[in-house]
Amino acid sequence: MVADQPESVSAKVYAAIATALVEQLHAAVTVLKPFVWKWDGNEGEPGWLEGAARAAGSQNTPIGFLRRDPRTLSILWEDGHRDDFDVRDLRLACHCALCVEEMSGRALLDPRTIRFDVSPRRIVSIGNYAIQFDWSDGHNSGIYSFTGLRALGARAAAKSVENV
Repeated sequence: MVADQPESVSAKVYAAIATALVEQLHAAVTVLKPFVWKWDGNEGEPGWLEGAARAAGSQNTPIGFLRRDPRTLSILWEDGHRDDFDVRDLRLACHCALCVEEMSGRALLDPRTIRFDVSPRRIVSIGNYAIQFDWSDGHNSGIYSFTGLRALGARAAAKSVENV
């Protein structure tokens, strides 16, 4: 019908449905390309795809990373929410085997040993699920899942509301 009678009401309805599906599929597959980002020079910065944000988007799919200032990493999520992280807080949140006892979950990292000026040297994407940091203090074994980063942002937001 669409090919034989393209001006018919039915053909126009099918074309509108197809257009809407293509738009939905395009929005659903918006992901950042793999990246290696040098923090101090912004070389390799992954981008900020604000136009891809949508209310029904995923809470755990980042569509933007931004160095807001030397101490703040901003992450834009597909659902339009933005988290701003102090980079030292991210360093302290590392859950690698050097920072957290694997069997008990007991923290091994003493926050007093982490300098207040610690910062990322490099941030690398790990598949479509995480990022890894190379820190100025030499640490680089932690992997930060997007699910974990979103939860960390929610905990920080809840804590700031408690302090108000």
